Amino acid sequence: METIAVPLWMNILLGIIVVNLLVWPLASRWVESHLELFLLGVGAAAVTVSGGWSVDFLYETLNYPVNVAFIVLIVSVIFNNYSRYIFRVLFAFFKKLEPRYSFAVLIFLLGMTSSLVSVTVSALILAEVLKVVNLERTATVRITVFACYAIGLGAVLTPLAEPLGLSINNALSGPPHYADFFFLLKHFFWWIAPAVLLLSAAAGFSARNAGTTLQMHIREDKETYASMLRRTLHIYMFVAALNLISTGLRPLAQSTITHLGGKVLFLANAVSVIIDNATLAAIEIVPSISMNDLVYMVIGLAAFGSMLVQGNLPNIVAAEKLGIKSREWASVAVPTGLVLMGGYFIILSIML
Repeated sequence: METIAVPLWMNILLGIIVVNLLVWPLASRWVESHLELFLLGVGAAAVTVSGGWSVDFLYETLNYPVNVAFIVLIVSVIFNNYSRYIFRVLFAFFKKLEPRYSFAVLIFLLGMTSSLVSVTVSALILAEVLKVVNLERTATVRITVFACYAIGLGAVLTPLAEPLGLSINNALSGPPHYADFFFLLKHFFWWIAPAVLLLSAAAGFSARNAGTTLQMHIREDKETYASMLRRTLHIYMFVAALNLISTGLRPLAQSTITHLGGKVLFLANAVSVIIDNATLAAIEIVPSISMNDLVYMVIGLAAFGSMLVQGNLPNIVAAEKLGIKSREWASVAVPTGLVLMGGYFIILSIML
């Protein structure tokens, strides 16, 4: 893979934008409370510096979040109007098992099926369950973070759930890999499933103090359509901002990471906390990539994405629904991501 020539001034300015993107959501309460506006501003600045504005790109940015926002709105309306019937099934499930086991099973199922039902729906189901379960705030945040890591990892297994899998399949559809629908499942299931299982166990452990006193309640108060539309607009803005940021920072990524080998690429993909992982995959993957390098690359992209709220779509959806702030998220997600990164790196180094 060749390094793309990018002017030094552009890399410096984009580097400054990256620093601001990482620091301000954790350092400023205003930014934390208006994260989508901050990300839109940063994304617009990045696109301006990289010279990416065009009529087509503006149309793409406005159109890109529509499907996600539509799913969020429809699922929210369904849960709001039919929650009594939906949660009767969940009540029965949670009564059968202790909370630590019921949460572990739920998170494992959400993680392993997210590649089929979409990460957006998986995150919304998670958030709806947590909204009607009486858990302390710390446990709720921990379970949400662990679940979003599991959902992000599981989503890699097919090209259906999110653009990352589709991007990989498209890039490798020809020789020598000839990737078909089951390519990712075949090559990554045994790398992904154990991590999803461990994250599910961690989520269950976080609910251990609920003991047998766990209670679920059916919400009698209906959410207003104005509230649902407001949340949908916030998520629309988040996703549009991610597209701006990914496009704006693409020259920096192309000039710095596209020439790296498997192990270094794995570590370099920590930037997926701020750059959409599908964008990075599109930059990094060439048809001739070796299977070992592909494993390092894909696992790195999937494992790092949930370290910050803005790093992955399920994080944004769940955090918005549950009102989890950037600092709350990072306090759990960063240590989790570092442990996950270290474990994967050691295992991959031994086995590949």
